[in-house]
Amino acid sequence: MFSVIGREELGQAEWDAFVDASDEAWLWHRFDAQDVLAARRGRNVLSFAIRESGGQERIVAIVPLHLVEGGYSKLFSVKVLDSFGGVACLNDLGSKQKKKVLDFVREQFINLALQCKVVQIDLRLTPMAPAYRGEQCPKVNPLLHLGVENRLTQTYVIDLQYSKEELWDRLLGYCRTHIRKAEKEGFVIREADSFADVEKYYGLHLETYYRTGVEPHPFKYFEHIWRSFTIKGYSKIFLAERDGELVAADNEAFYKKGVVGWTAAGKSGATKGINNLLHWHAIRYFKERGFEWYESGEAFPAARGGKNKGLNDFKKSFGGELYPYYRGEIVMRPVLLETANWLKTLRQSLDFKSGN
Repeated sequence: MFSVIGREELGQAEWDAFVDASDEAWLWHRFDAQDVLAARRGRNVLSFAIRESGGQERIVAIVPLHLVEGGYSKLFSVKVLDSFGGVACLNDLGSKQKKKVLDFVREQFINLALQCKVVQIDLRLTPMAPAYRGEQCPKVNPLLHLGVENRLTQTYVIDLQYSKEELWDRLLGYCRTHIRKAEKEGFVIREADSFADVEKYYGLHLETYYRTGVEPHPFKYFEHIWRSFTIKGYSKIFLAERDGELVAADNEAFYKKGVVGWTAAGKSGATKGINNLLHWHAIRYFKERGFEWYESGEAFPAARGGKNKGLNDFKKSFGGELYPYYRGEIVMRPVLLETANWLKTLRQSLDFKSGN
């Protein structure tokens, strides 16, 4: 009844036409996005489409998928299948037909997982896809139809259909204070308009990641973002400068009236409110251009300390509401996965004690 067709075989025009039309698809499903994400270390594209066999022979689903390999020590690495965006189906599929499509996709996941010897399959749905935002937001994790373990979390989403005055009033008090402080200190925000700006941004990215003890992304990742997203009108990079010096940067992805805060970086010792100013600038920018939703990023409302609490407090301060962030996993090799997670925790503990 169904057959698998590779991304390259289907071709960019037909692939992206499907993504444009599907309410379950967003920017991360697009053809170029597969290569952009693969520019990060240890990732290879395995994305595919599902076509009906016989009859109409139409494309009924697009599946973004990457094989990710990461090391937890010099002698130990594991592989994971990662579907960032999840399965996007044709809008007019009936419930029975859709179940058949999802059952077939699950079979492909399991077969690939066995073939590639992965420890687990990770799936995430993008909250900015029209099918998962606003009044369309499902009450139950749609990934459960793929037979996954439920790993539902939350994200902060801002409704841009409020007026600019209402959006300002919805900011938490300390966020407004930080914004006013940064404005008074003479920061200027502009859009990146050349590849030289991307190179400056990458220098700031390196400084930020080294400072926080995280391995930075390769330059080609940012180069792909610029050439495949920014130039083509799917992302916007805002730069904060003072006296001609770049002190912070913020990259926003946008598609189908929704916006996602994607990447950001800041100079050590920069004014605390500069990141608040950058994000507030982005919120106003997209509000003025008719966008309807802005996702600040995954939330950690239960965090009581550490990095996650800081991230959650920052995202919460912009007045967004908690929405579901649909995640799920299929564990293939539980013992190996448990060992990998133990080594990861041990490495993080040693890094913390050493001050890295």
